Amino acid sequence: MARFGTWMAWGAAAAAIAYGIPQLLQVAGVLTDPWDRILIFAPSLALAPLFVLAMAATHVATPPDRQVWSLSALALAILYAADVSQVYVVQLGSIIPHDLAGAGETVGFAACCTPGMPATAVDLLGYTYMSLATLLLAPAFPGRRWLQFSLVANGLLAPALIGQLAWPDLIYVGALWLITFPAAMILLAKALDAAPPRSGLQSP
Repeated sequence: MARFGTWMAWGAAAAAIAYGIPQLLQVAGVLTDPWDRILIFAPSLALAPLFVLAMAATHVATPPDRQVWSLSALALAILYAADVSQVYVVQLGSIIPHDLAGAGETVGFAACCTPGMPATAVDLLGYTYMSLATLLLAPAFPGRRWLQFSLVANGLLAPALIGQLAWPDLIYVGALWLITFPAAMILLAKALDAAPPRSGLQSP
């Protein structure tokens, strides 16, 4: 199970990076519509199940005395995935096709991710759950300081994520997710890979 979790954590890191690159290219004006949205939403949709599966495998590999933390992280990861998956599948399967067909106004109410839109609010709630999941996972790894640091750093972004509902400029703080989350997943993958078979995660 730890090996499975290793691959899922690496996959989550890769999906996050695959999202981050086109996001930065969009901001820089290199990618234009609709490719910017497609290349942003597609890896984001993949990230959701990968993160949940990484958390599930981590929970199974966690020693019983620390499983309250890993189970709590898994619960919030599921909430995150349930929220954001519906946002991204709607963008890819409905919003973008309607826009390309010249009928975007018929589904524009469900578009993401400009401030104030309903889908944006759901997306921000999802990523707040994700950040809190990593924060709760940190105590499951005593002795792994860099992993704990990255998990906590990502978790502390939660107020800046949900706060964008009222203060959209907090996106510049939330953008640190592009660094903290992939780092956390890479370090998690390494921790799971180093776990002795069938004996759970151990402190180094």
